[in-house]
Amino acid sequence: MSPAQPARRRSDAVANRAALLDAAERVLLRDGPAVPLDVVAREAGVGIATLYRNFADREELYAAVVRRSYELVAALAQEAEDSAAPPLDALAGFLRGLLAERHHLALPLLGAPGPLLADGADPLGSRISRSLAAVLKRGVGDGSIRPDATAADLVVTGAILAHAQLPPEAWGRAARRIAALVLDGLRARPDTAPLPDGLTGTELDRVMTRGAGEAAAY
Repeated sequence: MSPAQPARRRSDAVANRAALLDAAERVLLRDGPAVPLDVVAREAGVGIATLYRNFADREELYAAVVRRSYELVAALAQEAEDSAAPPLDALAGFLRGLLAERHHLALPLLGAPGPLLADGADPLGSRISRSLAAVLKRGVGDGSIRPDATAADLVVTGAILAHAQLPPEAWGRAARRIAALVLDGLRARPDTAPLPDGLTGTELDRVMTRGAGEAAAY
């Protein structure tokens, strides 16, 4: 066997795994988690045996898809935290990023299955919240953001904006307007009325780790 053959096989294996994750992501967002796995394999352009060589079962496949979505959101939140822009501008960038990537967000708040990890822990969800909380704290400190805004507010807003309720072009326009309204509502004003109670960080973490089905309890 020539040295090029193992390299080619590794390359094919990486491509197959990526195709399976992309297909599973589309199926999750379009049809829900109960779709037969042969539908995922067919959409990925591979055989069912290839799917099972990469993922032991449905849970492992969908956990990989959900984790990849969390990683994407965590990167956007980290970018906002690291940004030198004013806090409201950094949060605007976070929401824009979510809208741009909404076709890749298979998350519990958008109907994907949970838990993300076998032990129920979700360090990526916590990382997202910490990054957004850091941006909010910076804004409260410089007087640009109202002090009762929370990271949970931003996570839920992002989930709503990422879940298209209209045809794509129409939803893109509507969602950008809603994002602008939310950002304006975050501004600190002397006459701002207190917000009603919302989800605590603990409650949001529970929903994000265990799945959207528990959201009805709140």
